[in-house]
Amino acid sequence: MKTSSKLIYVQALSSLSLWLDIFLIFTVPVYLWHASPSSIAFLAFCLGAPMLFLGPIVGTLIDRHDVRKTLLFGAILRTLSTVALAVSPDLQSFLFLVLFKGVSNLFYFPSITIMVRQLILAEERKSFFSHVSVFDQSSKILAPLLAGMLTAVLSPKDLFFLSAAATSLTFPLLRSICLAFRMQINDSSTKTLPLYRDITRGISIFKALPFQLRIGFLYSLLTSLALGIYDPHLASFLAYEGLPPVNFSVIVSATAGGAICAALLMKFKLSNIDEILLRSHALFIFSAALILTAILVFFQVPGRAYLYPLIWFLNGLSYELLIISSNIILQQLCPSDNIGRVSMSFRSIQMLCVIIGPSLGTVLIIAGGRPAPFVVAACVAFLTASVSIALYLYLYKKQAHTPVG
Repeated sequence: MKTSSKLIYVQALSSLSLWLDIFLIFTVPVYLWHASPSSIAFLAFCLGAPMLFLGPIVGTLIDRHDVRKTLLFGAILRTLSTVALAVSPDLQSFLFLVLFKGVSNLFYFPSITIMVRQLILAEERKSFFSHVSVFDQSSKILAPLLAGMLTAVLSPKDLFFLSAAATSLTFPLLRSICLAFRMQINDSSTKTLPLYRDITRGISIFKALPFQLRIGFLYSLLTSLALGIYDPHLASFLAYEGLPPVNFSVIVSATAGGAICAALLMKFKLSNIDEILLRSHALFIFSAALILTAILVFFQVPGRAYLYPLIWFLNGLSYELLIISSNIILQQLCPSDNIGRVSMSFRSIQMLCVIIGPSLGTVLIIAGGRPAPFVVAACVAFLTASVSIALYLYLYKKQAHTPVG
């Protein structure tokens, strides 16, 4: 089996485990311990806090070590933390173990990013990320359905063992991948002072990154903020409009369907398009979908409930195209010796947007009513898309008028 195929299978099993974990982490406390809304909010904070506060530090550590060790270490931690969740006796220990789960993800995901950078050729990355996206979004749809069916015969908490089994199945593949990774990386010093100095170099490293990578981070952060403003309030908004829960399920499925369609388009139709141009197109479609949503909601357009699945299909399609193109740009432009630090620092700031967004959305609902989050999110997305398109056209014209040689 080719190394790229092994990595795809590893990513597929990892996605299945991830979506099972997310589904179970937010349902088990409700059904077993009758967790309050405040407990669920704290649960979400426990899952994201390690990324928010420790992301740049762990990213720096990973850059200074043999990625094979950190990858296997992260995979083992993910498995152990999942098994621990399955045997947790009460809500308090469950919350602590969710924090442990967040820490395990810190080591695993940047390590797999570095491994992809080293083992997947540049011309194969669009195809690779397309396959990964298809499996990831399919898992997003299938994992809750699978978990829901299995709860007929198993306790919800026992389903964490299924997630642990999925990560365990990656170990033989990871071992083979690590053996194929022939570049020997000497572990660097982890003494406190050198490590601190290395971490404080973060700003200078960011300034030295290629412009398209730096501006791409800004686009992704603004898009994450726009999503965070309205997406967590979608279910309550639909209930406010008097729509049944099935409408929310249809919208979630439509979003995942759009993401799968984006991956297939990337694989079969868009493989030759420049990823920077593709990023601008994705931002334009995303902003158009949000603007259309804001219009339907603000003006209370009759029959809008039938249009929501189509709009969220476009939403999922455009956002997945943005993720794929951004992943490719990161792999192509980020210096290999800093990719762990850069990717984790970005995830850390992105997590801050994910945490701030819902609170901002709540303030907007109180101040301007239910349509307010959609209107503000549409404005943020439109501004982001406009800047992206304007910059692309400016740089394209500048390059066209630059004399060759």
